[in-house]
Order: sequence, then structure tokens, then C-alpha cells
Amino acid sequence: MKKFLVFSCLFISFPIYSQCVKCRSLEEAAKKPEMVKSIQINPVFGGELKDVPLSIVEFFNLEELYLSDLQLKTIPKEIGSLSKLKRLSFAGNALKELPDEIFKLKKLEELILLDNQFSEAYKKKIRKLVTEQLPRAKLVID
Repeated sequence: MKKFLVFSCLFISFPIYSQCVKCRSLEEAAKKPEMVKSIQINPVFGGELKDVPLSIVEFFNLEELYLSDLQLKTIPKEIGSLSKLKRLSFAGNALKELPDEIFKLKKLEELILLDNQFSEAYKKKIRKLVTEQLPRAKLVID
């Protein structure tokens, strides 16, 4: 009986742990979006993404979002609904500006924006917005 009980507990809990918590694709993450804490998409690890879909809002427990080296040109304003985000990276993309909603992510601790196409004037604006609206966040920008 004891063996059966242990096996049952393991069998019942297996689907919970079989879903990704740290995902390398949106398809993988979409299987159980409420479980996802981290999404890391990068071509070095075989990841691919042409645009950030509006469905990003489904990942409401997301704490880390790393979308690096994907040549993204825009980020949807819906990113601002990810209120649990602590770390956010858009390094190595083709961004010229960010949605203002990013600066409302009050739990943000790290914002990585290296290697984009921001003008010097816009970089100055980003630094100011981070200082004023996200004082806990570490900004990494070139």
C-alpha cells in the first residue's frame, strides 16, 4: 500500500514538473503559461522569434524575459502587464524605442538594452526614465 501511495503521488505530480518553468520557446511556454517564470529566447540556443506576440500577457507569473539577438524592431505595449518581471533583456535587437509601459514595471531589477539602434538622445531619455520611475532597476545600455 505504501509503495502504491508513493507511486500515485509521483504520478500525479509529474505533469506539473514536466512543464517548463524556464522555457526556450514561446511554444514550449504556451503549454502551461501560468507555470512559466522565465523565457529565454536566443538564436545561439536554437530560439527564433520575429515579433513579440500580444499573447505575451498570458505569462502573468513571468519574472525573467530574455529576448536577445533576435533583431526585434518593436515591443508591444502589452509587455507592461507583466507586473512580476524582475529581469528584462532586449540585448542585440534592432529597437529604436521602447513602449512607455516598460517603465511602469515596478518590480524590475535589471533592464538590459545593449546593442540596439537607440539614438544617443533616446538613450539619455531611457536613463532618465529608469532613474525616475525604476530606481531599483539596474540599467545596462551602451
